[in-house]
Amino acid sequence: MARRVMEPFRIGPLSLRNRLVFAPITTQYADERGRVTEKLKAHYEVRARGGAGLIVVEASYVEPAGQVFVNQLGVYDDTLVPGLRELAGAIKRHGSVAAIQLHHGGRMARSNLSGVQPVAPSAVADPRGEMPRELSVEDIRGMVQMFVRAAERAREAGFGAVEIHGAHGYLIDQFISRAANKRTDAYGGSIENRARFLAEVLEGIRGATSAGFPVWVRINGREYGVDDGTTLEEAVEVARLAERAGSAAVHVSAYGPSSPTNRTTAVFRTAVIGHLAAAVRKAVSVPVMAVGRITPTAAEGLINAGSADLVAVGKALLADPDIPRKLASGRDDRIVPCIVCMWCRDALILPEITGIQCQVNPRLGRDDEPEATETMKSRRVLVVGGGPAGILAAVNAADRGHAVTLWERGTGLGGQLLQAAVPPHKDRIRSYARYLESEVVRTGIQVQLEREATAESVLEEQPEVVVLATGPRQVMPDIPGIESAGAIPAGAVLDGSARAGRRVIIIGGEFLGCETAEYLAEHGRAVTITRRGPEMATRVGPSLRPYFLERLRGKGVKLMPGVRYVRAGPGRLTVQTADGDTVDLEADTLVYATGATGDTRLYEQLRGKIAELHMAGDCVAPRFIRDAVREGFDVGCRL
Repeated sequence: MARRVMEPFRIGPLSLRNRLVFAPITTQYADERGRVTEKLKAHYEVRARGGAGLIVVEASYVEPAGQVFVNQLGVYDDTLVPGLRELAGAIKRHGSVAAIQLHHGGRMARSNLSGVQPVAPSAVADPRGEMPRELSVEDIRGMVQMFVRAAERAREAGFGAVEIHGAHGYLIDQFISRAANKRTDAYGGSIENRARFLAEVLEGIRGATSAGFPVWVRINGREYGVDDGTTLEEAVEVARLAERAGSAAVHVSAYGPSSPTNRTTAVFRTAVIGHLAAAVRKAVSVPVMAVGRITPTAAEGLINAGSADLVAVGKALLADPDIPRKLASGRDDRIVPCIVCMWCRDALILPEITGIQCQVNPRLGRDDEPEATETMKSRRVLVVGGGPAGILAAVNAADRGHAVTLWERGTGLGGQLLQAAVPPHKDRIRSYARYLESEVVRTGIQVQLEREATAESVLEEQPEVVVLATGPRQVMPDIPGIESAGAIPAGAVLDGSARAGRRVIIIGGEFLGCETAEYLAEHGRAVTITRRGPEMATRVGPSLRPYFLERLRGKGVKLMPGVRYVRAGPGRLTVQTADGDTVDLEADTLVYATGATGDTRLYEQLRGKIAELHMAGDCVAPRFIRDAVREGFDVGCRL
């Protein structure tokens, strides 16, 4: 079936090979001065090689005072042009059109990076930022010229177009939004006045560059959860004004703490803000780009309905840069699905991490490293464990030419992914488990289910290489009486091997405990979560944690952090609260989710008896999907 999304398309003079756009996503792969690095070039080159029609390079600051992120890409100085030229060239050599997004953080910029106070249309601080200095009219005119000079540098570097970042709470959006713009002069008040700065930037760039160098804007179709935030009606008017000022297209995104793009949904929903693009599409005559969890099927729907002309895909192309190429060749089943975990977003927020990462793409951020090649000598490889670490080790080893056998003690492949996909808001993980299973089938790996591995059975197989990915060992909480209390592990609740009664107490308030609580609450149980630590769900990423806790409370889950466990018994748990009170909690079922530990027992039994022995995933130490994915992938590539 022919796909509309794979049709050629034009934005003004630009000829695109298809309608798929790699959306601008900050990577933090530049150096500390915003210069292009080999890692950054490789990141974009891989996505161009994957077949995207248009690649919009990430938010690039037009002056140092506008920098928001550590290691953010810059376009603020002429000395940056040679590196930008190499970047544009790396994209264009694979047939993609290269554009770059021009950006200024305004009040969201950080003085610890720039050394100066942030600026904004008004002296109104962002809830997460510093108090900015209000721009004078003269300052605004100078700021327009900074955007113009940045566009000229982009053109000199060989980019085919520029996108103006007018969304997501940054400087231009701050002018547009009544929440940040309290001015009473020509740049405040009416929507036309609030969009004046954007119009002047567009007109300035159009005047300084040729007609063959298009410029367009990314706007918020709406601000969600922002008092006095931009409405859809205002966004439609901004789009009209932008078109009048020379915008060759309109890229419609959204912003705000309750934006659908920032939250998961109970069951995965595609094109979560597609209706915003559709409203803009009715109001303008230039092409409209939609964004926001757009799958191939959703892309077809948006284009066929006339809701959008192009679809911008960000996180999904982080997970799998080859989506366009796979669609073109009918290999949809080989697309690695984004699991909407927001780890890519969290990696930009957490101070201990520099550089965007992905749970399901172990090469993200490592595209400059050599790829694994076919092995010079095929060997017999036994992989024990059918979770993500084991499957990826097996698949990569098979792809390299080894003869691989995979043992799994359960009745199906997927490991802990199968449990992880059960709670609300986590169903997208099931798609990833199905993808992994299809990769096993594709590579012809010999799979033996319900096969328990012992040292004796492994040695009898006489493999040349063994990879152990057997998962963790669950830990029973150290509470007097817990063994006689009939407590069941949370994993057994999620996989259906144990059933909880009407009233449930969960011992342990981290990821697993809280997700099990939400699952049980959804199924009509009255749930209490207890935890020794002072806070719940601390290992849930900062992008999703506030909403997760909000959902638990909204579903009536009682949260009891900071307790000391006194004793447990059948249908009863006695705790001492943070206030020092001793409380007897009654329940029909006690569930424990108190963590796990690595399981190296089989490794120790085999060490010295196998020529080459590896471990990967949670049997090393219980962690996250990303750790299992990366370790399994790396082991398979090294064999």
